[in-house]
Amino acid sequence: DVGRMYETDVIRINSQSGKGGIGYLLEHNYGYNLPAKMRETVSYLIKDISDHKHDELSPSQVHEAFKENFINVRNNIDCTKVIFDKEGEVFTATMTIVLHGEEKIISASGNGRLDAISNALCNIVGIDYTLESYTEHDLEGKSSSKAASYVGIKHDGRVYWAAGIDSDIIISSVKALISAVNIMIDDIGAKN
Repeated sequence: DVGRMYETDVIRINSQSGKGGIGYLLEHNYGYNLPAKMRETVSYLIKDISDHKHDELSPSQVHEAFKENFINVRNNIDCTKVIFDKEGEVFTATMTIVLHGEEKIISASGNGRLDAISNALCNIVGIDYTLESYTEHDLEGKSSSKAASYVGIKHDGRVYWAAGIDSDIIISSVKALISAVNIMIDDIGAKN
């Protein structure tokens, strides 16, 4: 730092950066308030990118990597429509999805909207997982802002984290769950 000017708006992200710094950067610059355990997962990805580039990452590069790898991931499954029905305390979700390029209609019930969607996805992908964590917030602090939802699902001892962004809080949670399932499918496929 000898001979350098102090710049208050610069955060340097490199292979030594911790989850707190990356979490702070994403919250302070872009409004994402990641759950603590998700910050750890994101920091591993960012450190890996920094290691491979042999360079520091700018905040915009961190943001792009976060968006590309965790937000609204649709590479295996995409949801084009979802309808919820409620009878007593039981929700039923009927979803139109695109699974590996083929459109399907799936349905399942659960004790809440996200539980019903999770049960439908478990059935269609044939992989048992549990919903470990769910949080949400608005991105701009206004009633008209977009919602951010974060989901962690657990399969075979590993938690897969993802985020969903949408103007509708219910749809953002659906996108987060589908994103986590997509990330899990990719990881399982890479191991096989």
